[in-house]
Amino acid sequence: MQTTTGLTALASSFRVPLEIRDHPVFQALPLDAQARIEASGRRVALSAGDVLPNDDGLYFILSGVAGLFPDGGRICVTAVTAGSVHGWDQALEPGARRPQARALIDTVVYRAAAAPLIEAMGWVWLTRLVALHAMTRLDALATEAACNASHLVPERLAKWLVRLHCGGNGAPLFLTQADFGGMLGVQRTSVNAAAARLQAQDLVRFGRGKVQVLDLAGLRQASCRCGEAVMPVSAHIQPAAPSTDIAPEWSPSFRTARAASS
Repeated sequence: MQTTTGLTALASSFRVPLEIRDHPVFQALPLDAQARIEASGRRVALSAGDVLPNDDGLYFILSGVAGLFPDGGRICVTAVTAGSVHGWDQALEPGARRPQARALIDTVVYRAAAAPLIEAMGWVWLTRLVALHAMTRLDALATEAACNASHLVPERLAKWLVRLHCGGNGAPLFLTQADFGGMLGVQRTSVNAAAARLQAQDLVRFGRGKVQVLDLAGLRQASCRCGEAVMPVSAHIQPAAPSTDIAPEWSPSFRTARAASS
């Protein structure tokens, strides 16, 4: 099971360089958990195509966008955007089969060991967090599937361009038509026709393996905008006693934050 939630709007406001303290999920955690993450973590720069290890780490996406590829294939089923965390479910069930996570564009993550955070928050907290996002994850996948079935390729290409542009802080995208074909699940010829249509509207400029967004507002208008509304609130649960499995209590005083998890 993968759990991923997008923060497209938040990602579009990010400015590099970012630190772990800028990440919305980190900000929502108790101070003790934050200290453990900072003590065990480090920034990692990924180039487009680099694979996120399927290990015991939590990957806080600071900038950029990663994609999930079942069986390590070429088809990208969903995006893990800036403001998200990849690896919650791996921490819950190490060794289980999961889609491969790869950077779609140059991406900066903060890799922290999961064990210290679980020690601070408790296994019950982690279980509830993953369960909380399971239905959101299914909703996101259903939205993406419906989009693929009902919207034209130019609309879907525009949607992905907006995602990648916002995740990359407006930097040029070094992606080929084959790369976009994998994201959209279509042939390169279909991508070429869709790209020509968007370029004719002066929304983007396509070069040799390079794409630059010229009119973000216009590109959003041309997109299907599917998935933009998937921005749920994650309630973070503080355990009654650190380092135990005592069931925690919900409290109105606990902070909530818009967060994305994978």
